[in-house]
Amino acid sequence: MVNPHFVATETEDETAGEIANVWEVLGRRWSLLILKNFCTNEVIRFNGFKKLLPGISSTVLADRLLELEREGLVSKKIYPEIPPKVEYRLTLRAKELRVIFKELGTWVSRWKVPRITTKTKARAGARTAG
Repeated sequence: MVNPHFVATETEDETAGEIANVWEVLGRRWSLLILKNFCTNEVIRFNGFKKLLPGISSTVLADRLLELEREGLVSKKIYPEIPPKVEYRLTLRAKELRVIFKELGTWVSRWKVPRITTKTKARAGARTAG
């Protein structure tokens, strides 16, 4: 006889492991921002990402796109042209993440706290000094 508690625990452990694997990929710097940009752009070329993500190096961008492609979240289409034209798009599997990004955006807006910037600190310091 199968112990139903054991089966449920085994399933929970498998789910936890799958979630950890997803977070390993999505938790890398730039991965979520790369995926988020597909919410407003159906197809993006490499240099398009460079414009959308100031500060990302070409090496890191190439690595993240390759990782996301290996995980089945991004597909790459190479056109036989000189120079080669390469387009990236979300896979059907990754398009389901759009709902999560929308909810995350709603959550961020609800709990948004004003950032303290250098200008804000300088103004606050000027007020207390005067």
